Amino acid sequence: MLTALTIGLGGSLGAVFRYWVSEWIKARCSPRLFPWATFTVNVTGSFVMGILLGSFQAGSISSALAHSHPLTTGFLGGYTTFSTFAVEWLTLWQTKNRLTAMLYLSLSGAIGLLACWTGYALMR
Repeated sequence: MLTALTIGLGGSLGAVFRYWVSEWIKARCSPRLFPWATFTVNVTGSFVMGILLGSFQAGSISSALAHSHPLTTGFLGGYTTFSTFAVEWLTLWQTKNRLTAMLYLSLSGAIGLLACWTGYALMR
């Protein structure tokens, strides 16, 4: 029960932090040109995930995840926005912004994975 409560608390804090970061980015970049807020949240969340998993010094990523639920499943689960990413991608696709949709998909996937790997590698 304590694990579930700490995950819930972490998720709540992650969601609030996502809101703050998104609003800060939106105030500086037009979301009509590119969904920069969601992109930034996803990349920074991937990077922090890599740092957390690398810092646990576990034998495997699965083992590291088992010891980091409040931070990974909780905070980063509330912080990252891949469900929002999916809706934004679909919206771009349906509004015939196909090139931007494919760019968004490619950059989010490639840079998100690279950020996670970089964070992980820095902590090893």
